[in-house]
Amino acid sequence: MTAFFNTTLGLSYGWSWFLATIIGILVIALPLMLAVAMIIYADRKIWAAMALRRGPNVVGPFGLLQSFADGLKVFLQETIVP
Repeated sequence: MTAFFNTTLGLSYGWSWFLATIIGILVIALPLMLAVAMIIYADRKIWAAMALRRGPNVVGPFGLLQSFADGLKVFLQETIVP
C-alpha cells in the first residue's frame, strides 16, 4: 500500500507509510468498534425483552446512542473517596 501511495499520489516514503498505517488501523478498529456497539445494543434489547420492558429508546434514533451516553456518564462521574 505504501508503494501505491508513493507512485499514485507522489508522496514521499515517510508520508506514504504514515497514511498506509493510519488506513490499516482504521480498517481494523472501525468495524470492531461498530460490532461492539451493535452487540451492546442487541444485549440491551434482549434483556429488555426478557424483563418485559422497553429497551433503551431515549438517546438518539432507536436508542443507538445509548452506549455513548453510558460511557460519557461513567467518565463524568465524580470520584467519591470516603
